[in-house]
Amino acid sequence: MRIIALAALAGALALSACGKKEEEPVVNNLVEPPVENVIVEEPEAPLPPPGNNASAPEPAPPPSISEQQQILDDAEATGMTARLDRSADDASNATD
Repeated sequence: MRIIALAALAGALALSACGKKEEEPVVNNLVEPPVENVIVEEPEAPLPPPGNNASAPEPAPPPSISEQQQILDDAEATGMTARLDRSADDASNATD
C-alpha cells in the first residue's frame, strides 16, 4: 500500500513540474492620447478674494390683523369652527 501511495506521489510531482512554463513579461499595448498644448491666458492682475458683501434683507413687518381675527383664522384652518353657529356669536357680540 505504501509503495502505491509513494508511486502516485512521485507521479504527481513529476506531472506538476513538467507543466510549468516561464512567464512572459507583460507588455502594455495601450496607446496614450497625444498631449495638446493648451495656452491658458492668465489675467494681468490677480482677482480679489471672494467675500460676502451682501447685507441681510430687512424682516417683513408683522401683519396688521387683530388678535381675535387671528384666533378665528387659526380655528377655521384647523376645522374647529365646523360646528359653530355664527348667528349665536354675532348676537353675543351685539349685546356687549
